[in-house]
This record gives sequence, C-alpha cells and structure tokens, in this order.
Amino acid sequence: MSKDTSRPPAKKSWRGTLIGIVLLVFVGLAIGLAMEAPHGLLKGLPASWQAAARALLVLLIGIAVSRLLERRLFSMAALHLRVDHAASLKYLVRLLLFVTIILAFLASIGIGLSSIVFGGAFVTVIVGLAGQQVFANIIGGVWLILFHPFRVGDQIGLVTWQYPLLMPSYPHEAMRPAYYGQVHDINLMYTALEDSDGFLQLIPNGIIVQAFIENRSAKKRSRVRVRFDTPLEVNAEQLVTQTREALQSHVKNHGEKNVVVRMIDMYPTGYSFLVTLDTVRLGDEVRDEILQIASKQVAASRTMEGYHA
Repeated sequence: MSKDTSRPPAKKSWRGTLIGIVLLVFVGLAIGLAMEAPHGLLKGLPASWQAAARALLVLLIGIAVSRLLERRLFSMAALHLRVDHAASLKYLVRLLLFVTIILAFLASIGIGLSSIVFGGAFVTVIVGLAGQQVFANIIGGVWLILFHPFRVGDQIGLVTWQYPLLMPSYPHEAMRPAYYGQVHDINLMYTALEDSDGFLQLIPNGIIVQAFIENRSAKKRSRVRVRFDTPLEVNAEQLVTQTREALQSHVKNHGEKNVVVRMIDMYPTGYSFLVTLDTVRLGDEVRDEILQIASKQVAASRTMEGYHA
C-alpha cells in the first residue's frame, strides 16, 4: 500500500499565499530601490513626481497583498466560522488592511504617523474625511459590526428617506416605504441585501445607520394583517363568523395562531374588515390564503342574501 505524502490543501494554499506576498514585497523593494538610485528610474523628474510615483508603488503593492490575504482568510473563515462571525471578521480584516495601506501611502509621500496624529493638519484631515460619504460608509460599517442590529443571513426591512417608494393608488392601510431582503454581506462601503426576486441591493452603510431597521429574523412568528372591503348587501355579522371559522379550520395544518376577524369601518357603500393572525410562514403566502378564503365567504354571503331577497 502506497503511503500518501501529500500535504493538506490548507497548508498548500497558505504556503502559496505567503510565497506570493513575499514575492510582491521583494518586487516592490526592488522597484523602490531602482527609483531611489542616483541614476535610477526617476532621474531628472521633479521631486513632487518622484513622491507621487513612490506613493503609487506603495498603493499598488498594498492592494495586491491585501487581495491575497483577504482571499485566503475569507476562504478559511467560510469553512470554520458561522456566517455572521465570518462577515464580522471579513469587515475587520478589510478595515485593518485599508488603514495600513493608507498609512503606508501617507508615509511614502513624507507624512509620518506622528504628523498625522499630533500635527496641526490632524483636525483638518479628520474633518475632511468625516465630511466625505466614503468615510461615513466605513464608519457606518464599524457601527453595524459593533452593535449588530442584524447579522448576515437575517431577513430585514429598511425604511429610509433617501429611497422613498410611491404609495399604491388604493391602499387599504398605511404602508411603510420599506426595502426588504436577506442580508448577503457587509463590506467596507455597502450592505448587500438579496430581495425576493434574487437581485442584490447594495445600500451604503452610512444610510443604513440612519434608517429604521425591521429585523424579521429576531422573532420566529410575525403578524399578518389583511384588510378587505365588501358591499352593504353582505351580512357583516355572518361574514365575520363564517370567515373566522373557515380560517381557524384552515390554519390548523399550518401552525397559525390568534386568528381575529373584525369589522373596522363602515361607509355609504360598504364595510371594511380586518383579518390578523400570527404565523411562521412568509407573509405573502399567508395573505394569499386569507384573501382566497375571504373572497369565497363574501361570494357565498352575497349569494345567500340574493336568495333571501
């Protein structure tokens, strides 16, 4: 029997990642030394251009190294951590790499860490960054990771003034102008929601921290409300009783609870009824069943009234 001497895939992949990082660093150092030599690549260029070239080199090498590290760490996190913990780790790693690259970039153009933190330009830098939407999104991502209003995999709804929705022309009740979906990812800039049609909605983190957030995964049961109208010819008391009995009989097989049917309004040409129940299923599916049962009861009631008439 032959002995298997192959290394585990994880060790191989880590070795390849480390080799790639070392090669990138050596390439960056070699190019940097070539730039700094008396007769190097930047000979004869103005000092400002030389600083810009060094900064660009640091930026490119930093991005390449961060990509390699992200790919390896994220693949390991997906295998060994829960989805929400993996998302938090991904965000923190991205943030750390981002800060490291920015500091290295600033150092390459002659701005030291002490100058950034203690220098007179510090307040100007902070105010300038805070005023930019990009950094507002990064700070918003930190807030989401620290306080966990939702986690990756949760079903949530967002109500925010930045993305208003048009109200329907015939609303039965007040409706929230909300965007609903399952949290797919949280990165430095955006939170990705997958809507009911399977499309990804990318919402800036800075907007999410200002939004009204409805976390539908925090509670196993949700309340479904359905309102419908009938003409005055319908016997309201009889319709309420028959609809309640039909719904109670129907929901026994689905686990719904607290079925309530009541008349909530009356106007010159008809009545308004409201059905509520607690369910563990999707709201649209339950609304469809409620409306089908209610429509049958309304039709039966109208037929009976016409027969008596």
